[in-house]
Amino acid sequence: MVVTKQVLGINYVMATGIVLSALFVPTLDGAISSPPIMIVGGMGLLAALVLATAGYWLDLCHMHGEQTWRVATHAGLGIGVLTLSNLVVLQADGFVPFESPESAILASSIAIGGASGAALGIVREYDRSTTTLTQSTEVLSRALRHNLRNDMTVILGHLDQLDGNESASPSESVQAIRRKIDDVMALSEKAQEIELAVTGKDRHRHPVDATAFVSRRVAAVEHTYEDVTIETNVPDRAWVEGDWMLETAIENVFETAIVNGQSGADLFVTIEHVDPGWTAIKIVDPDNHLPATDFDTLKNGTETPLQHSQGLGLWLVNWIVQSYNGRLDLDRDDDGSNVTLCLRRAVPTRRDR
Repeated sequence: MVVTKQVLGINYVMATGIVLSALFVPTLDGAISSPPIMIVGGMGLLAALVLATAGYWLDLCHMHGEQTWRVATHAGLGIGVLTLSNLVVLQADGFVPFESPESAILASSIAIGGASGAALGIVREYDRSTTTLTQSTEVLSRALRHNLRNDMTVILGHLDQLDGNESASPSESVQAIRRKIDDVMALSEKAQEIELAVTGKDRHRHPVDATAFVSRRVAAVEHTYEDVTIETNVPDRAWVEGDWMLETAIENVFETAIVNGQSGADLFVTIEHVDPGWTAIKIVDPDNHLPATDFDTLKNGTETPLQHSQGLGLWLVNWIVQSYNGRLDLDRDDDGSNVTLCLRRAVPTRRDR
């Protein structure tokens, strides 16, 4: 069995709940004559069973690995916080007998803290997922309504010209139809990439070399677009937490600047270590080819009929970076537009190298 964060998270939550439940059985058996200990121990046993059930439920639901790991982290933090708090309170009393009410409170706090932490983690992950899914739904809905409708209108117009034998040459109409069909296919592929970015399906986060991704994308762009120049200042290696979609994110920033540039584009890319534990991939567009509306829309976190992005590229970049627990910083002024992908630094294993 492959050990992943999802497997570790599920096993941690479930095993912790089962072990705590087993520990409460002798406590309750020896406290039949003490109603306070029975009540407190019963609450702890119930919380431990809830924690074990949460682990089983995590195995059945469709949370991806990072989400499951964050839920397990919340459970661990809940156990630690409540246990530490009770130890501080009980420390003044000195030695605490195993069958005393204080001992039962301490044991119950461990289970209650774990169950509460797991519940909080699940709620936060569902809230995070709901927000991201809402954003993706709005963006894709706008793209389907606006971009797809416009492309279909152009295709139908050229078909009418061909059918009516108007002055436009058939070859020009066929070429225009082909271009629009290519645009529709590209939109479909972008929608599939958004689904992967949002759901995390079939993805596994691990150390990746950001320098290698940048170098490959720069070479591909300069080979495809002769009037595009990309200068880089990157280290030999820059290991960050990510996966293959990080290269997709870098590619989409390049494409967004190039597609919106009227005559070529000059871009600058740097990779540097910033805050402790973080690496920044900074892409600078000095000519402001990157659309201002895209920047404003992403900063607001939603699209409206009056304010929406021109494409899907930067939204896709944002969701990919978020899937790594990173952040996307956008800055625009008269000196140019800056897109910065802030990612957590990683230590590569022998397999990653």
